[in-house]
Amino acid sequence: MKKSATRQIALQRVRNLIDSALYSNDEFSHDHIKIARKIILKYKLKIPFEYKILFCKNCKEYIVPGRDSSIRIGRSNTKALRITCKLCGHTYRKIIDKNANNSILGNVKS
Repeated sequence: MKKSATRQIALQRVRNLIDSALYSNDEFSHDHIKIARKIILKYKLKIPFEYKILFCKNCKEYIVPGRDSSIRIGRSNTKALRITCKLCGHTYRKIIDKNANNSILGNVKS
């Protein structure tokens, strides 16, 4: 099997694991995240932004929006998405593109 095909399968598996952990509040959600993290490291995958914001940049823990983190949109001249981890207290910002008219999460600069 080609390397790109195995990476695509691995990325799909990671998406399924993270989605199942996000949408279910059971005791297995952290196990799903551990397995997904192992797959990411093994295949050196680049994670899409909508999944990347589910991990804290400081403590590297899985954070569920609303439960383990708070997300706010700034009102100043530079629009920014502020994500605060409730586990370690770290706050980080993602700048929102001014010229875009699409959804907020689709237009955030990395």
